[in-house]
Amino acid sequence: MQIENLTPNISVILPVYNGALYLKESINSILNQTYTNFEFIILNDGSTDNSEEIILSYSDKRIKYYKHTNCGLAATLNLGLNLALGTYIARQDQDDISHKTRFEKQVDFLENNLEINLLGTRAKIFENNSSDVRVHKHATHPADLKFDLLFNNPFVHSSVMFKKTIIQNIGNYITDRNLYEDYNLWSRIAVNSSVANLSEVLVDYRHHNEGLSKNISNFKEYALYNQGVENLKKIFGLHEQHFCDLIALYHWKKNIFKGSSNKQLKNALDVISQKIIELYPSHKYLTLLRKKQYLKIIRYRQIVLKMRADNITQLKLLYLKIVIKLLGLHSEVKNK
Repeated sequence: MQIENLTPNISVILPVYNGALYLKESINSILNQTYTNFEFIILNDGSTDNSEEIILSYSDKRIKYYKHTNCGLAATLNLGLNLALGTYIARQDQDDISHKTRFEKQVDFLENNLEINLLGTRAKIFENNSSDVRVHKHATHPADLKFDLLFNNPFVHSSVMFKKTIIQNIGNYITDRNLYEDYNLWSRIAVNSSVANLSEVLVDYRHHNEGLSKNISNFKEYALYNQGVENLKKIFGLHEQHFCDLIALYHWKKNIFKGSSNKQLKNALDVISQKIIELYPSHKYLTLLRKKQYLKIIRYRQIVLKMRADNITQLKLLYLKIVIKLLGLHSEVKNK
């Protein structure tokens, strides 16, 4: 337990929009943290349900409650960032649950690994009326995450903790719908610093379609592709078309795939992996393994797209899919 300080070490930001159904569980999971030196900024983004009544039922002095006209998730998060006093910013979603030792373990890691500016955790995925439980097993090492950020978002938003100083240097969340606000922010943090995930599951991620941060309907079709291409340019300084084709293939965007050859795509992955090895030379093995895994994915995408283009019969398509599976070319990246 920590002695209460006037200045909080962590600023927890919880945006709320019509979140009454699960809000108590979410708030309680923060108030019950073993690490206690935090302020809890709860931002009501114009809710029309009884979210406000639930929030006001708490008397914990760490809670700082604000209500504003509906402006959306990214803009609400930026209001929270501007209010935050802590050294670290921690995110919490209105329908997710943080394990009680989450903050304690994240602060301990960040204070013992000063080169890390963004730290997430693995997360359990669950649905209320289902016994099916899965886990977001995102990569943990900075070298793997540098690779993964080219292709997708390897962080659970409600698990992250990051340094406020890095935000002061690079700016807040973007509100442009051509990019995902969280994926974009993690990518900008990763340009000149290292990022990591804890290997332990410290968040329960509730899967449903009504979540404030889980609604992707407002984002443009190419948001993931756009971020991958931007990361190629900003993190690695790569602009050539065959690098962009890697991202297009990964996201099945055949209409913007310009037809790079197998050799060009392999060479592109070679260049990316070499740049990461230069950043993390003592973890060369991890990077080479990551390259091999992504190569399998890209080859699988190429084969399937070609089969579709050639109008192969359903029987032959099934046969080729079985062959692909046996060869292991279908495998997605396996996180460590």
